[in-house]
Amino acid sequence: MITVPTGRYISTGSSIHAIDPSAKIVSFILLAFSSLFLKEPVDFLVYGALWTAIYILSAVALGEYLSTLWGIRFLLLLVLVFQSFFTPGRVLLDLGVVRITVEGLLNGLTQSGRLIFAVLFGTTLSLTTSPVEISTGFERILKRLGLGESRGSKIGLAASLTLTFIPLISLQTERIIMAQKVRGVEFDKGGLFKKVKNALSVVIPVIVTSLKKAQDTAAALQIHFRSSNRTGIHLRVSRWKLPENLLTATAFMALLGVILL
Repeated sequence: MITVPTGRYISTGSSIHAIDPSAKIVSFILLAFSSLFLKEPVDFLVYGALWTAIYILSAVALGEYLSTLWGIRFLLLLVLVFQSFFTPGRVLLDLGVVRITVEGLLNGLTQSGRLIFAVLFGTTLSLTTSPVEISTGFERILKRLGLGESRGSKIGLAASLTLTFIPLISLQTERIIMAQKVRGVEFDKGGLFKKVKNALSVVIPVIVTSLKKAQDTAAALQIHFRSSNRTGIHLRVSRWKLPENLLTATAFMALLGVILL
């Protein structure tokens, strides 16, 4: 199973946490996107040094990032295997049915490296920015793009609810699986019909509880007067100073450097 812990936030009070959420959203999305264009070893070295500096400044434990990469280990292995087996070129290892080529292995390592950096930068945004700050950042970005205050508030609220619900649903799924195991349900045994039946014993409760949480959230928003014609009041004033400028400029230069060079 591929699981990426999205929406998780760890407060450390670091300089990265203190940066305006709008700047972090723009910068980390640009860095994650530009990571998909990495080609040469020097590109990976530069991005590795850049992420290492951000990681040190974030003061978040390295294990938090490694757990995210561990969640996509099967995807990384799949990319490496497919590229190694199905890319023509100089044969490195002949296994009879399939052949591992030098070009395929290099392509697999390159694609996996791109994916790793994209996930790391995306995870950095999640770990250093709370869901409420991400919602506020998206809302301010959309307002600056001329989408209007009301529409920006709606999209920002939707982003906040999404980032909040994903880890809650994941936690609820784990609890239901543990409860079913205690009742004697074995998910790894039996035929196809039994496995589907056991899976439904988890899927259906998750859907029901998620819908119930969504209804409760909608009712709470109506009580707090979050109608379509009202916008929220933010306690944190948006600021764009030297740290925000440095982070955004670095992200833009990294994107231009990878695409143009």
